[in-house]
Amino acid sequence: MASDTDQEDFSFGEMFEEPAGYLPPPPPSKLVEYTRPSPLDPRTIKINLLGTHPLWGHHLWNASKVFASYIDTNPQTVRNKSVLELGAAGALPSMIACAQQARRVVVTDYPDADLLQNIQTTVDLNFPRSPIISVAGHLWGHNIENILELNGNQKYNVLVLCDLVFNHSEHAALMRSVLGLLEKDGRAFVVFTHHRPWLVEQDLKFLERAQSEGLVCERILEEYTGAMFDDDPGDERVRGTVHGFVLSYPVIVADQ
Repeated sequence: MASDTDQEDFSFGEMFEEPAGYLPPPPPSKLVEYTRPSPLDPRTIKINLLGTHPLWGHHLWNASKVFASYIDTNPQTVRNKSVLELGAAGALPSMIACAQQARRVVVTDYPDADLLQNIQTTVDLNFPRSPIISVAGHLWGHNIENILELNGNQKYNVLVLCDLVFNHSEHAALMRSVLGLLEKDGRAFVVFTHHRPWLVEQDLKFLERAQSEGLVCERILEEYTGAMFDDDPGDERVRGTVHGFVLSYPVIVADQ
């Protein structure tokens, strides 16, 4: 038997590594502006977006814009309340919550360094040195202790879930986070578009799951915005309509 020193080295070393500069650099990040109705202050919210990202965090989704408008129209939704956004991407609703004097705002997304740094950039552009807003990574359905710590070890009054239900394989994990982080008298806002019209029923299974967990589901909005992606297949009217629901625990009326 040959010794280790006699064996041939079949590793390919750097043979198949791309030389420096072979692959094109990723697209640069871009700054987009969201304009709020007058006379709201600040009138303009700046959103920094990655050039690209495999988790779709490089888009300012229509659901986020529609819910941002909803908050501005209904500021009591967040005012003096603790607000947690899940899967925030551009984090526009969180910025509006901060502008509308939420007591505490925690912005979360998948614990990816690029995503979280991009959200922090957006926070710094709009509310630099603000003590009420924090950015944190959160893997749905897993450790929630650090997210609770950011709210004084208390659950949250308001949860924001914008354009998350398309991720069908993660419905169970997302619901675990909702149940673990939502205060008993709190509300979770689920706002989304059916980007794949042939999977509408699969999208809605998240709401069915919420009801099976004892939550009450109520529609709060429906707005046509136009589709996010013009060339995608399926009915454009379906792809271009934003739906909004609020989840809450049932109210228990005390015996008289």
